[in-house]
Amino acid sequence: MKLHILLLLIILQSFAKQVFAQKQIAITIDDLPTVSRIMNTDALRAELTDQLLGHLKQHKVQATGYVIGEKLVKDGKIIPAQYGLLRKWLKAGHSLGNHTFGHLGINNISAAAYEADVLGADTLLRGFLHKEGAELKYFRHPYLHRGNTAEKRDSLEMILAKHKYIQAPVTVDNDEYLFAAAFDKAMGGKNQLLADSISKTYVNYMMDYVHYYESQADSLFHRRIPHILLMHANLLNSKALGQLLSRLEADGYQFVTLQKALEDPCYLTEDQYIDKRGISWIHRWAITIGKKGAFFKGEPTVPKFVSDLMQ
Repeated sequence: MKLHILLLLIILQSFAKQVFAQKQIAITIDDLPTVSRIMNTDALRAELTDQLLGHLKQHKVQATGYVIGEKLVKDGKIIPAQYGLLRKWLKAGHSLGNHTFGHLGINNISAAAYEADVLGADTLLRGFLHKEGAELKYFRHPYLHRGNTAEKRDSLEMILAKHKYIQAPVTVDNDEYLFAAAFDKAMGGKNQLLADSISKTYVNYMMDYVHYYESQADSLFHRRIPHILLMHANLLNSKALGQLLSRLEADGYQFVTLQKALEDPCYLTEDQYIDKRGISWIHRWAITIGKKGAFFKGEPTVPKFVSDLMQ
């Protein structure tokens, strides 16, 4: 009888640890060194970078940034200032990954052209990172495209395996780029009131997305999983990232590295999704096991005033 009670207590303790385990999220930032229509000089790009890194440092976040190779060269020549921005990321303790040379999606080109685009960035990054005491191991798919046919999907897998890349999934996908473009437009027009409204709405929108995918992951795995958030190195995040990180902390999130997040077995879940759309891995896994329309309901939408600015 005592043995049965002891076993029951152990099971309950294990269950409690699982239920009440701290929520975890890895921060990943695409399109390095920077992506902004108005932050378009060396000085402004450095300012944007410093602000992003300041937010990450304040919240003790070790992020992974994904570099677009063509941003590092002009007319076939290296741009030292752009490499200088990447050094700032490395010196701050962050990791850098490959986001291809020209940000091309595999859906629209041949496998050979895609491999060339992967290697275009690899050539510019691998030696540089080695000299800086870092390594190049992560790859982030442009547009989250992983192939709109089985042949392209399989080719992509072989290309990345051949060059020893670890694919960087995304669980918390979003349309942040629309907010970023609207924010650039407001700041370029010196409309601070509008920019502040966009920033505030953006932070709420991103938290809504975190909660949306949180709920879906709980439904799929019946437990908490470490999430991976997709963001970009833009002007909007240089201003609003600190607020978002504070909100995530207040919501119970602990910031973990991408490497730590990927140790969770959920990232070994089968993915048979094939389509032209780039989507969250949560949705890829759900589609693979046959989830239908009702499962996907409730996805946050971009407010009309933000999308109208894109007209």
